[in-house]
Amino acid sequence: MQGTAMKGTARRRVRIAPVAVAVLLAVTGCGGGDAAGKSAEEGQGLRTVRVAFAIKAMNSSFAAVSVARYLGYFKEEGLKVETVFTPGSTQAIQSVSAGQVDIAAPVPQSLIPDAVTNGSDQRMFFNWARAQVARLAVPADSPAKDWPDLKGKIIGAQSLGSGTVPLAQALLRERGLDPDKDVTFVAVGLEAAAFHALRSGRVHALMLFDSQYAAMEGIGAKLRYFSSPLADRLFSTGFSAKQSFMKANPKVIEGFGRAMAKANVFATANPEAAVKMMYATYPKTNVPGVPEDKKLADNLRILKVRTEYLTSGDPSANKNWGSFPEEGVKAWSDFSVSTKLTAKPFEPDQLVTNDHVRAFNDFDIAALTNTARNYKFEE
Repeated sequence: MQGTAMKGTARRRVRIAPVAVAVLLAVTGCGGGDAAGKSAEEGQGLRTVRVAFAIKAMNSSFAAVSVARYLGYFKEEGLKVETVFTPGSTQAIQSVSAGQVDIAAPVPQSLIPDAVTNGSDQRMFFNWARAQVARLAVPADSPAKDWPDLKGKIIGAQSLGSGTVPLAQALLRERGLDPDKDVTFVAVGLEAAAFHALRSGRVHALMLFDSQYAAMEGIGAKLRYFSSPLADRLFSTGFSAKQSFMKANPKVIEGFGRAMAKANVFATANPEAAVKMMYATYPKTNVPGVPEDKKLADNLRILKVRTEYLTSGDPSANKNWGSFPEEGVKAWSDFSVSTKLTAKPFEPDQLVTNDHVRAFNDFDIAALTNTARNYKFEE
């Protein structure tokens, strides 16, 4: 009875009503040190852009955001970016729909039902994580060896609004399980909390992102990951906005994307400086009481793991930061049909747009890479 009740609760909580978004943003918005942190985004005449991230607080896998703020890349584009943190992609998407923010950073599996099935106005315009960053993990000594072994088990996610939940549900369907009946999803939080839930047996598996697993392994977690050849073809987190907003504000979209492309180039070339910029811009990430060397090493490990996905396909060499490959969108369409995320295939323009990619890459990538490598961070 308890398991059935939990599954019912999970299904209800995944679908958070738009009216709740304002409350969520009021609680979590502009956190992580915006008010106290340092950035170059000061001065008159800047356009404020609110961006919702599907994370509860800033972490080093998103360090490029700090780079863009600290070095003034957003300011160069006439923008002042306010970051908003939400429990998951569902809430980030809904915050755009509700007009609470201008841009979101969701995963495709959370946007597809909204944009493709329901025909919403929201589209992804910048492909940020160019390979799939979400995976299912079990303890290294778990008797579960493959997806069918998860029948009757409890799977932990960051939150029930996280984009990892619909992806896990789809992957379970792909392997013949009914995610509404055969497993239970519960919220376990991040890193130490998620590790404790797994180690204590409260959950049997986790469905989290790469950076979260990297942090867990840093505190001693021994994990084994389940693979899915179909999921391995999928890109992940990107930036989305309403088509109406993009049409009315093309310079905002292009400037934001170009600033993020520059920041990713910089963070790839000089990850240590990127982490220190995160400390400066979001002071709460500079956790007190942890030895500086260990803290830096832990954050660099997380950023290094994420960078592998952000630079998949070498966007600097190909000058295609932010682009969505045709085969990647088709992979999402095929995946969505095979896992019943959608009833039929969809066209690329139902989910993404590449209209601004040329503008995103309109800067000297080689020169910026050289500058970043020689940059010395000073407080």
